[in-house]
Amino acid sequence: MIKLDMQSFQKEISLAFSGGNFEFTYPYLADEVTFNVVGEKLLTGKSAVIEFCNQIAEYFKTVPPKATLDNVIVGDDCVAINGTAEFYNTKENRTNHISSCDVYKFEDGKLKEITSYCISTKKE
Repeated sequence: MIKLDMQSFQKEISLAFSGGNFEFTYPYLADEVTFNVVGEKLLTGKSAVIEFCNQIAEYFKTVPPKATLDNVIVGDDCVAINGTAEFYNTKENRTNHISSCDVYKFEDGKLKEITSYCISTKKE
């Protein structure tokens, strides 16, 4: 087994979270993790973040996103990822377009802070 360096390890966890593979990231969440969906919700604590992510995962099962991760920037104990997603809502018969940027901060090998900026965009 190849041991990843810390930045590669943090990048892998961040990509999983931004890609909706939340369950993979759960063991790496700090007990006192915060998840700030800017302008919408601030969650504090591992159990609150897991509960919210499980709700999002269930939503993704009914409205699968087409996601693209455009840029990944890795620094010391910090990762930033921006991208776009499309969600087709069959109930409303429309597609929602989202541009996002997720910023991850790590401490002592654990994911300590997640800040997510999500903006609804319109495509013609």
